[in-house]
Amino acid sequence: MIQASHAAELKTPNPILPRWIMDGSVAETPETAGFASGSALALLHVALADPNINVPTELLRNRLALRAAAHCLKLEGRGQSEADIRDAYLLAAQGDAMGPAGDMFALWRAGSAISLKQANWQDRLRNLLPGDMQEQWPDWIDLLTKRPGNPVAHACSVLSTIVRDFPRQEAVSLLCADTVLAGGLGWERPFPLFGLHLNRKVFRDIADGADVQIACHNAVARAAQDVVRLAHDLARRAAHLRAVKPKLRTKGSQDAVCLFLSEDAVLPSTMLSPTIRGSSTAMTPRSARRLCERLIELGVVKELTGRSSFRIYGVA
Repeated sequence: MIQASHAAELKTPNPILPRWIMDGSVAETPETAGFASGSALALLHVALADPNINVPTELLRNRLALRAAAHCLKLEGRGQSEADIRDAYLLAAQGDAMGPAGDMFALWRAGSAISLKQANWQDRLRNLLPGDMQEQWPDWIDLLTKRPGNPVAHACSVLSTIVRDFPRQEAVSLLCADTVLAGGLGWERPFPLFGLHLNRKVFRDIADGADVQIACHNAVARAAQDVVRLAHDLARRAAHLRAVKPKLRTKGSQDAVCLFLSEDAVLPSTMLSPTIRGSSTAMTPRSARRLCERLIELGVVKELTGRSSFRIYGVA
């Protein structure tokens, strides 16, 4: 029965996406750009909401936060890889400085975790902003989220306003744009989309007073395509991991599997032991190591660092 269920879960179909969306072509007019972004966002919305696909949304959101952090560091002229960023975030001791890479990842993780269904979500977003931006927090962000119409255009307006007022806050402007976009789409939490593809030229154009709506639509369309592909890929991998849960005998293994299904990377020494993060279940360091080794044997988890001094694991 387990094998049959596993096979059924792994037959999740690939996304059926038209070539005119998925070929990466750039739309050159507001109408075609808006049509492309709207179509890609609609496909993403369906993928996220389809219980038959069963996307692990927290894992997806954290994976995208890592990618957005890498992209924003590149915008700032820094060259850290995703592995460098992950190390900076996970390996810093509590209370120690994580450095620019770890701080950037923490920003995107925190921003992506904001629940837009809570009445105080604006306050949570405001608390992520630099002090000078908090002092000048404008009322227009609340107004924009409540307007009917095109969510991408509204998010682009937020992005442009922040960039012109605070030209060195690219990451924060992208995070705010993604938050407004998610609100306009009716999503509970943001997904990094603006934060994945907008390049330096767009920021220079904004500073020069140019209208960048076409560029924003195209960037969101490309990002949504990428996320649809990633969502289906992670759904298949998550189905494989869920299917082996009955084979695990280690105490706390079920809570550990839930952690792997929500985190892009798991550091056993802090996230599985002495207590599995997100639960009250205790796990010894030895049990954590043995569980990770067993998950690797089953082909559902992989070691991400290739190092012997410390090991970080993620869904395979």
